[in-house]
Amino acid sequence: MPMVSARKVVKTVEGFLKRLRPGYEIELLSYKKDRSVTIKKLETGRFLLIERGFENSEREVGGEEVIHELKKAISVEFPRSHWIRISTRRSK
Repeated sequence: MPMVSARKVVKTVEGFLKRLRPGYEIELLSYKKDRSVTIKKLETGRFLLIERGFENSEREVGGEEVIHELKKAISVEFPRSHWIRISTRRSK
């Protein structure tokens, strides 16, 4: 699970989203692994954004708005983080 600079995490996730297949997910974790943001690609081509930490929410978003929603989620879940863990895996 590589660590990515908080400044570059959105750009990194954008690259992952272009290659992400339905049934897979990207998980962003805080350094202590107590807060997370998960993006799952659904069979319909839309994304499910799941926040666990300060806010616990799930919302389905389209391809155009996923980056905008991700930026908001990162600012809420990782406000003082300098490094964020990132991983991809098959959805459960």
